[in-house]
Amino acid sequence: MKNFSRRRLATLFSLLLFTTLLPLDIAFAQLRGGVGGRGSRSRGASPRINSNIDLQNRGNISSPSRNRSQYQQNRQNTLQNRQGERTERQGNRQITQQDRQGERSERTEIRQGERTERQDNRQDFIDDNYYRGRWYGGGWYGGGYYVPPGWGWVGFTTGLIIGATIATPPPYYSTIYVGSTTYIYSDGIFFQPSGSSYTVVRPPVGAVVTYLPEGCSMIQINNLNYYNCSDIYYQPVYRNGSVVYKVVDF
Repeated sequence: MKNFSRRRLATLFSLLLFTTLLPLDIAFAQLRGGVGGRGSRSRGASPRINSNIDLQNRGNISSPSRNRSQYQQNRQNTLQNRQGERTERQGNRQITQQDRQGERSERTEIRQGERTERQDNRQDFIDDNYYRGRWYGGGWYGGGYYVPPGWGWVGFTTGLIIGATIATPPPYYSTIYVGSTTYIYSDGIFFQPSGSSYTVVRPPVGAVVTYLPEGCSMIQINNLNYYNCSDIYYQPVYRNGSVVYKVVDF
């Protein structure tokens, strides 16, 4: 009887202890779940909320296909700009070439006009000074030139000696160049400008003139034609489609 009472007391004590500790165990389990316990329902924001945030931010992130389209558009714009620049350069180059061609044509016309004017002046001078039924240009005699008829006003009625100077150029003349040296030529006579005067010089070898003085005769040397103008020899050559005459030395 006494042992049965003890067992009942032990059972009641165990039941009372279990009833007292059960709320503490539940609370402790909830506390562990809140800190990071496995299977707890209080683990931060729900997956649905995070998904919404991802969907909102996804529009701010460029997709690979969008980047590729932008790259292709930029590349197309660059190619178009380069093509436009190339077309503009070609147009400018064409305009420059046309301007240069126009300038060359203008210079050619001016030279042709000057040449024609000199020839006309020469012919007018010859017509005004027709001498004994025939016009003779200045002849060469080694130390100088014979003065053509009508040149008496220059002060050398007998001859233009090499090294002599005159203050006034001939009535008509052409400017020629041999290397970097400038000469003037008139009816077989050569001068070199020197300041405000003109010095009589020998016929410079290599000088090219557009006409010969009257009284020249054609000769043939080594199957080539030359003109003998008072022992000054000229070789006919072609330049720019016209016949000109080059001073040569034998």
